[in-house]
Amino acid sequence: MTITPIIPQSQGPVIHRAGWLAMDADTLIENGCVQVQKGRIIHAGVFRPGLEGIIHDHGPGVLMPPLVNAHTHLELSALKGRLTLDKGFEVWVKDLLSLREKTGRDGLLEGFNQGIRELTDSGTLVVGDISAMGIGDTILGESVLSGIVFREYLGNIIPEIPMDEINGGFVVALAGHAPHTSSPELLKSLKNRCRKRGLPFSIHLGESREEMEFITTGKGSWADFLTYRGIDFSSWGIPCQSPVKHLAQLGLLDEKTLCVHVIHADDDDIHLLSQTKSPVCLCPRSNHLLHNTLASVEKMQANGLLLCLGTDSLASTPSLSIRDEMKFIAHHVSGIEPKDIFRMATENGARALGLGETFGRLEPGMSGALIHVRIQANHKQDILESIYHD
Repeated sequence: MTITPIIPQSQGPVIHRAGWLAMDADTLIENGCVQVQKGRIIHAGVFRPGLEGIIHDHGPGVLMPPLVNAHTHLELSALKGRLTLDKGFEVWVKDLLSLREKTGRDGLLEGFNQGIRELTDSGTLVVGDISAMGIGDTILGESVLSGIVFREYLGNIIPEIPMDEINGGFVVALAGHAPHTSSPELLKSLKNRCRKRGLPFSIHLGESREEMEFITTGKGSWADFLTYRGIDFSSWGIPCQSPVKHLAQLGLLDEKTLCVHVIHADDDDIHLLSQTKSPVCLCPRSNHLLHNTLASVEKMQANGLLLCLGTDSLASTPSLSIRDEMKFIAHHVSGIEPKDIFRMATENGARALGLGETFGRLEPGMSGALIHVRIQANHKQDILESIYHD
């Protein structure tokens, strides 16, 4: 299947036409077009002669919003295929830290560039990228991608945090690594800085059995690992009932806190996430490969959670393709309709990143960045499913 990214290159107007237009999950138009001027959509609908602008006819297939990878770690792209995933989370973390150091800055930057190419080639033009080292800002700013760079912190120390902007289509926000690696004071400080600026905040949550054991007992192999790393967790308010409840007690859950993974959450946790309107980013292939389990997607959807998709890093998944995540969800989660999967990969991801007024749908006023997916589908009911099926 061929996916063609379409990036506004001129002041326009320019008209993109295709056999089908998916403006959003509910609006599919045969013989559709998108008219773009000065980087923004000024018309989307049925193609008709007389529209002003240079016409680019993409032929069969569907024009649609760009895919959104709401959680990835481009800094780790150079580690692709170099880590063992079946020896447990703690072993994987230790190996990752060691291999990242051995790879060095130049190797990591080479992987970073390759990761960007992989994203664009697979139709992802919007990302939520976790930046733990801050090495890729210039590269992202010069790329065709847009989105959020989440500068990530962990431990006990509350640092001086630069909030300088990145050139290009990126906004800088903050991330706390996770409740099992970060003090409550640090997490609250990071979240409050985001709140003051109206920015999203990202955090890994309920990701592993080791995290669950540590949060609920204050003991176990992860407690030993933190002690070995010199991180004092004696004042973290642990043990607690669950990672989700821990964040709720700290006042960190709301519609701008993007909770990533959440594969360990009971019914009460899911209800709490729903009450606080906290979006959840699913990374299904990474969770399956690294933890041999998946989040309770059907329960989350039934409780009205805003669900979006991420790949996590190439250290734990074979590709950065959101289309691959869509396909995996379709094959492994029952009761999820093609419309739901399409929303997760487009509109929901944009909303979870705080970019819902710019990306996620094709309508006047939105970004003129879009993609063309060459599919063979003759009936409207087959369009969305054909996007992620070979």
